[in-house]
Amino acid sequence: MRQQVIPSRANTDTVGSRFTFVFITDPLSELAPAHDTTVALMEAAQALGHRVLVTTIAELGVTAGRATAQTRDVTLQPAVLIDGKWIVGTNWFVATESEQIFLDTAAAIFMRTDPPVNADYLRATYILDLVDPARTLMLNSPSGLRDANEKLFALRFPQLGPPTLISADQTEIIDAVQSWGRAILKPTDGMAGRGIMLLSPGDPNLHSILDTATERGTTHVVVQQYIPAVTAGDRRVIVLGGTPVGAVRRIAEGDEFRCNMAAGASVEIDTVIENDRRICKTLGPELVKRGLHFVGIDIIGDRLTEVNVTSPTGIREIDALCGSHLATSTIAWVAALCANAVVR
Repeated sequence: MRQQVIPSRANTDTVGSRFTFVFITDPLSELAPAHDTTVALMEAAQALGHRVLVTTIAELGVTAGRATAQTRDVTLQPAVLIDGKWIVGTNWFVATESEQIFLDTAAAIFMRTDPPVNADYLRATYILDLVDPARTLMLNSPSGLRDANEKLFALRFPQLGPPTLISADQTEIIDAVQSWGRAILKPTDGMAGRGIMLLSPGDPNLHSILDTATERGTTHVVVQQYIPAVTAGDRRVIVLGGTPVGAVRRIAEGDEFRCNMAAGASVEIDTVIENDRRICKTLGPELVKRGLHFVGIDIIGDRLTEVNVTSPTGIREIDALCGSHLATSTIAWVAALCANAVVR
């Protein structure tokens, strides 16, 4: 894969190294500003003096062979950390009227739209393919987003994860469940814990669960061997430029087995450990090669379970619990790449 060249200072405003950053997000009114990493990154960009523009997938387009977007300048009222929680005002952002720009006039574009990776999402990546990588840094690369299915990409490194089966065949799945004792089933395109199920050999509902999940044997699902260490939670590790830079532990509450914050999991302080570095020593170069600069990986025990590339979250929780400034350091990292003009 050819080296990506990042924009020169020609893609800055007239004042020093003030860059223009475009965030492609879900509508701002639908975001959870006290939790959402996208908002944390926008706040950090604003605090560091950069121009923050927002747009949505529906507002992307192509004119004269160049990718465009209807964008709005956004001014944010930053969240305040009080007693370990981010507090956000009711009117936490103000946006201007939209204006069409050529996307390659921005220094960096943050593709931060939540899954599913459906036809609309894929079409957006094809539009973003027209953004000249010699002028604009993409976080993350549109081709990388297409290639790295969040439930399947880790299978490129089977030595890092638990035994995993991808299948639509109910008999094959049941055989795996009986062999492993217990297993976790995931849809191939889900997020936030949706559609994740715990499979047990003696469950009288097992056939019915698989009938529904595989749509009667026509849809592939991911089935992973259950990792007992999940009782201590799973860990979200933020990976920037192939290097682990922060972590948070998510622990399922009550009789819930899913460790997703959207499913009610609690969060606890954590830190980058040697096992994270071991995993990233193998995984990191592949991420960088594919232009996947900002990634969230999920780890249970010492096993890699997912590689999240579309809109990885966790920065709010890490900064709140650890006293870190990961949002700020991420934006500073991006700005340094833009200023230096080369991604290594």
